[in-house]
Amino acid sequence: MSKRSLYILLTDMLEAVDTIQEYTNDLNYESFLNSKMVRDAVVRNVQVLGGAANRIPKPFRDQHATIEWLRIIRTRHILVHDYFGLDYKILWRIITVHLPPLQQSIKQILDIDPLEDADIDQI
Repeated sequence: MSKRSLYILLTDMLEAVDTIQEYTNDLNYESFLNSKMVRDAVVRNVQVLGGAANRIPKPFRDQHATIEWLRIIRTRHILVHDYFGLDYKILWRIITVHLPPLQQSIKQILDIDPLEDADIDQI
């Protein structure tokens, strides 16, 4: 597994959230359910989101405890390991309720913390 900086991991997370919102912005729940392509794309980006969150060091996650890191990571594990048991109502709630504040939190971290050159081992 390649070594990625904290800045890149957070940027990966933000890009995944932005992409999910782009794909679902004009949809309601029924439209979301009726579009297999959008559902698959959202699932993939939630997996990316959780994968990046899982690689964020615990001390940094502890510093930014308002983000529900473990919930994000667990969601990724559920999607990867129990894909056919996926509850789209829960996924829709994640999209509509949980992603907007997560997006803001990540943006604030990226705006405030000088992480561009920070290596994960330095955190």
